[in-house]
This record gives sequence, structure tokens and C-alpha cells, in this order.
Amino acid sequence: MTNTMDTQTQTILIVDDLRTNALALAKILQPEWHVKIAMDGPEALQMVLDDPLPDVILLDIRMPGMDGYEVCRRLKQSPETQDIPVIFITAIEAEKEEARGLELGAVDYIVKPVSPQIVKAKVRNQIALRQALAELAQKNKELERLAARDELTGLFNRRKLDENFEKEVARAERYARPLSVILLDLDHFKSVNDTHGHPVGDTILIETANRLRTALRTSDIPGRWGGEEFLIICPETELDTAAQLAERLRREYENLAFPEAGRLTASFGVAAHQSGRLAKDILQSADKALYRAKKGGRNRVESEVLSMR
Repeated sequence: MTNTMDTQTQTILIVDDLRTNALALAKILQPEWHVKIAMDGPEALQMVLDDPLPDVILLDIRMPGMDGYEVCRRLKQSPETQDIPVIFITAIEAEKEEARGLELGAVDYIVKPVSPQIVKAKVRNQIALRQALAELAQKNKELERLAARDELTGLFNRRKLDENFEKEVARAERYARPLSVILLDLDHFKSVNDTHGHPVGDTILIETANRLRTALRTSDIPGRWGGEEFLIICPETELDTAAQLAERLRREYENLAFPEAGRLTASFGVAAHQSGRLAKDILQSADKALYRAKKGGRNRVESEVLSMR
């Protein structure tokens, strides 16, 4: 959909069965906008889907066959066209007629004989409002993305991980499907910050996140759990398979050299869903397994039922 500050890229669709009326409106609008004309309702419904979608539709009410009300009703029923502003053009000044159009989703009325200044002003208002709403939607979308992401690594943050994991646990419980989680913690990370400074530590966290993005399967959901801890949600994954994945990650991380800090290692705790277990119980098991990996010498994988090195 085209919506920019360059008005010549914006399209106005005029729908009127009287060519003289349509051409008169086109003459008013063409200096500022690209104008298309449909001579009846069916043609309008077909033309409205042409690329680009119109930014505003000026729609005559009284047309033979399919009137403007029916055209508006169909436009508002379609997800593709329901947000396009419709301004009715009518020679009828009646509150009931106006109310009916507004109830169908029209945004405004222009009464014949039309005033060029009023036509252009109302079209400008709708385009400005449409642009403002589009910008607001984009900003809201960006805010939602930022609210779900860890600011440093760009991975999901803990809140979003909790939300996703609750959903995955519910799905696993409902359909009796396997589900596992991997909790990993960078070994001796405090000493990295103390020795090399927090900027180096941040770089290592960012690179760790990048490695997880490239090394994990498309179905896995990684995120920053907090500090130097990362959580990986593994849908459709048995405990043994998750433990094997964790071991592969451990080996890859062990062989990864950081320019400022050299080689580092990570410890992993793995746990799996079983019928009746809550999300917090699974995470607690993963945390206990991670604790055993740390106590066992670090740079190792521990799970609820097996130990791998």
C-alpha cells in the first residue's frame, strides 16, 4: 500500500455512474493526487484491489444496480479493503441517509453540488489521518518488539521466554508432545568483566547470542534468561535429544575464541516436560541440573537423568 508524503503517489478512487460528475471530481483532485475512476459498483470492487490500493474512495450513493451503500458494505467486509476511508458523495441531505452510511463504515459525506475546497480538504484530512495511524501502528509494532527483546543481545528477554514457555508447556500437555529446555551459563564470566571490563563482557554476550541463532534449529527458541544465562526452549524434543544438542553447543562454545578474552566455556542444565509438570517445575529442574554441572567442574552438560561430557 502506498502512503508517503509525496501526494502524487497517493491514489484516489472515484466511483460515480455519471461520467460528468466523475470527471468533475477528477479535475479537482488530479493536480494533487493520482485519480482512478469506476463507473459502477462491480467495477469499483474489482478496481479497488489493483495495486496500489486507493488511499481514499469517493463513492456516489445513488447508482443503478449496486448502490454506494452495498459497495461500502462489501469493502468493509474484506480484510484487504476494510481500512480504506470511504467518503460518500450524495445529493441527498438527510440525517437518516448520512447515519446509514456512517454505520456502514464511511468516514465522511460530501453533498452535491460539490465545493472544490471542501472536497480537497476532506481528502487531505483522511490521507493525513491514514498516514498518522500507519505511523502509530508501526511505532506500536516496534515497541512490542522492543518489549519482547533483550536490549543487548536482541534475543527474547525473560518475560517473553516465560510467555513462550507457558504456551509450549500447555501445548505439550494438551497433545502429549515432548518438550525440553536447556539452561546455559557462561563459566567464570565475572572474572571476564573484572579483568577485561564490561564492554568486553557485553561483546561476549552478543557473540554468544549470535552463535545460538546460527547453531540452533529453527524450531528452538533461545533467549537471555539474565546476566550470563541463556535459556533455550526446545519444542518437540525429548530429553536425550536436548542433552545431545546441549553437548554439541558446549563443544562449539569451547572451541570459540574471543579476541579480547580468548577461549571460554559454558555449563548446561537440561530438563524435560512430563505430564502434570508446571513450567516453573521444569525450569527449576533445569536450574538444578545446571548447578550440578557447575559443581561438577563446569564445561559440562547435566540433565535430569544423564550426565554427558
